[in-house]
Amino acid sequence: MTKTIISCDIGRTKCAAGVIAYDPASQKLNCVKKTSIKILEVNSLNELIAQLESFFGFRLSEADAICIGAAGQYDGEKIVHENAYPYPLHFAAVARDQKWPAYAIVHDYTPIICATFTEYMNDSNNIKRLNTAPMHQQGRRVALGLGTGLGMKDGVLFPDGNFWLGKNEIGYIGISTPPNTTPERRKMHCELLKFYVDDMQLFYENILSGPGTVRLHEFFYPNREKMTPREIWEKAKDKNNHTLDEMLDAFAWYMGLFIGSVQLIFMPEGGVWITGGVTLHYLDLFDRPAFQEGIQASPAYLPQRETYPLGVLKNPDHAIMGGGYYAVKRLL
Repeated sequence: MTKTIISCDIGRTKCAAGVIAYDPASQKLNCVKKTSIKILEVNSLNELIAQLESFFGFRLSEADAICIGAAGQYDGEKIVHENAYPYPLHFAAVARDQKWPAYAIVHDYTPIICATFTEYMNDSNNIKRLNTAPMHQQGRRVALGLGTGLGMKDGVLFPDGNFWLGKNEIGYIGISTPPNTTPERRKMHCELLKFYVDDMQLFYENILSGPGTVRLHEFFYPNREKMTPREIWEKAKDKNNHTLDEMLDAFAWYMGLFIGSVQLIFMPEGGVWITGGVTLHYLDLFDRPAFQEGIQASPAYLPQRETYPLGVLKNPDHAIMGGGYYAVKRLL
C-alpha cells in the first residue's frame, strides 16, 4: 500500500515542500505535488502549515510520515539559530497539538545528502558532472551548498539502504594561504584577507555566501554602487556582461580552494556534490579555469582526489526527495 510522506525544506527565505508517494513493493519515491512559500509572507509556523495544508488538500496529520529539514539546531522542541527566523519554529508543540504522525526535524543538509542515496543521481537532468570519476556507491560522500550561508553534510550509504550521517560545521573553517598558487593569486589573496579582517571573521562562509558575495564585490569594485547578492548574481548571469569577471574568477577560485580542503578532510570516495542558491544561479562558475586552479592549489593527494566524483545537484527538488528517503528509512 502506497505511503504518503510530507517533505519540507525550510530555509531563511522560503519553505519548499512536497507530497512524496512511496511504494514499499518497488521502493520507488515519487513527488506528486510540490509548492514553495516565502517565509516572510506568513506570520507564524501555524500559518505556514495552514498554507501547506490548503495547497496539498489534506491535513499533515493524515500523512504517514513527515520530514522537515531546517537551518539551525533542533533541541527537541524548537529550532535554535543564531540568525533567527522571523518567528519561532516550535515544531514539537505544533506536532502535539495537531497529532502529527511519526516526524523528524533534521539539519537542513540531511535531506541533501540523503538525495544522493536515491535514483535521483542516475538522471543527467539532475546532475552537472564536473569530472568523469565513477561513483563508489558505498563510499563516504559530502553534500555542500553555497547560498545565504555555507551548509554541508557528509554521509555513508550502507548496502541495505540505511545510512550514517556526520556532524560538522565546515563553513566555519578559517581560510589559510594555499600552498601552491601563482604569485598574482597569492597577492590577491593576501590583500583580500587584509580587507576582510577589519569587519568580518575569516571563515569560508564569509566569502562563499550571500553576504560574502557583497563583500567580495566591494573589494574588487570599491567605487561602484553597492549591490545585493541577488543583483550581483543576476548581473553575473548575463554572458555578454564581463564587468564582474575579476570578482567571479576570485569566487570560483575560493570555491575550488574550499572543495580541495573538503576533499583532504573527508577523502570522499562517494564524491562531493554541490548545490545551493548561489550555485544554481550561476552554474558557469564551474567552467572557469580558476575553479580547477583552486582545487589544485592544495596539491596533496591530488591524483587520489581526482578519482573522487565531483558534481552539482542542479535540480531544486533534491531536498524534497532526500527528505522522503530519510522518512522511509527512519520513520516508516
